Amino acid sequence: MFKYNKRFILLFISALFLIGILLPLDKSYALPSFARQNSISCYYCHTIWPELTPMGRAFKLGGYTQSTNPNLWESSLPPISVGAVISYTGNNTNNTLTNGVTTPFNTPNRATDNINIPSEFNIFYGGRIVGPVGAFIQGTYDGIGNGLQLDMVDLRYAVTNLELGESAFQFGFTVNNRPTVEDIYNSTPEWSFPYQSAPLAIMPMARTVIDGGLARQVGGIGVYEMFNNQLYIDFTIYRTSYNGITKPFGANYNFNAKSYQPIGTIAEGAVPYWRVAFEKQCGQEHSFMIGTYGMVSNISSDGTYNGPTNNYLDLALDAQYQYIKPQHIITAQATWIHEFQTLSGTNAAGGSSNLHDNLDTIKARLNYAYRSSSFGTIGGTLAWFYTFGTTDSGLYTNGTQFVSSASGSPNSSGFIIEADYLPVKYIKIALQYTVYTQFNGAASNYDGLGSNASGNNTIYLYSRLMF
Repeated sequence: MFKYNKRFILLFISALFLIGILLPLDKSYALPSFARQNSISCYYCHTIWPELTPMGRAFKLGGYTQSTNPNLWESSLPPISVGAVISYTGNNTNNTLTNGVTTPFNTPNRATDNINIPSEFNIFYGGRIVGPVGAFIQGTYDGIGNGLQLDMVDLRYAVTNLELGESAFQFGFTVNNRPTVEDIYNSTPEWSFPYQSAPLAIMPMARTVIDGGLARQVGGIGVYEMFNNQLYIDFTIYRTSYNGITKPFGANYNFNAKSYQPIGTIAEGAVPYWRVAFEKQCGQEHSFMIGTYGMVSNISSDGTYNGPTNNYLDLALDAQYQYIKPQHIITAQATWIHEFQTLSGTNAAGGSSNLHDNLDTIKARLNYAYRSSSFGTIGGTLAWFYTFGTTDSGLYTNGTQFVSSASGSPNSSGFIIEADYLPVKYIKIALQYTVYTQFNGAASNYDGLGSNASGNNTIYLYSRLMF
């Protein structure tokens, strides 16, 4: 049974609905600055935020600079938006959480509270900077870790309305700090479901590098193109953002010491990322995409520069289908990532049993949403995930309760069920339940200390507000 405090849950839900009632109505949501710039509803570019429609993908390709009428007063406002997340997290029998309401600087209890107000607070710059130059920039205050960070950066210079024979052509340049954040589809890691995850939940040990392993640890410069509204190609070169021109885009700034420090994952040399996708639009309702993406990285095994490195080659396939009508929206997505690992540094230090390992991740989801002018948007998602790979006791067995794999297997699998409700366009309320059928190699006693996969099942109730 879940451990929870009914009074706190009732207060949490009441607060969500009071916010929805008391806040003034607005036609902006995710990002409101984008909607103001174009004087249109956010529903033209998004299904359920942050998932993009074909128009949303075109807006991103155009460098966030398009404006339907630049003379309107809304378009002249600074492209600034703010957002916040409040959440409740509950675990099953492996529960390490305690009940209580988070206070901003209550260090002893902050990381173990079920209710987090706020879980995070965001400031966005989203829109045109000047001419063909635009940006999506997200700064985040982490209410659980009590820290500030430059979360996402995607600066763009876009050239549109070109013609090659009878075909349309557009291209642009991007400077960003997360591999796959520049992608226009929601099947690649940075924009894939779940769009919001419980920050306090225990997660499986194994994860491919391209699936968030270098987020905010690198800065990159890339070029992209869309040919005839069908063929999308992107190529970006990343490097660790500790020095040089990519330094401002990384997570290496220590606000307390007021200096840059090499923290997190350090990649040696250049990290190339590539992406190819083919999209077919069938009428106004159907769109199909099939694609591939990948990345090569050499990552320090001891977290220092000039130390021994491990080599990772990530290759992936993905697909997406969308059916969009004014009231009915269906989205299906899938991705498969295969990672070749050469653990030269880790193996030499005795941290892995094998020199060569493989790791695979498969994710698939189906979403349906119903949109009504009377009561907003209501939707639901069913997702399946499966991570599997080479057994390596040196890499995955560490003897720590809840997170170790007694068998040395990285295999984890399960389902995510989420219900979404948008009473108005700038408020999203979601209830998410994650079910594990396997965790770190087994369904029962996976850590050798009595922990079961189902003990990490997590219920997560959150609300995201955007203005």
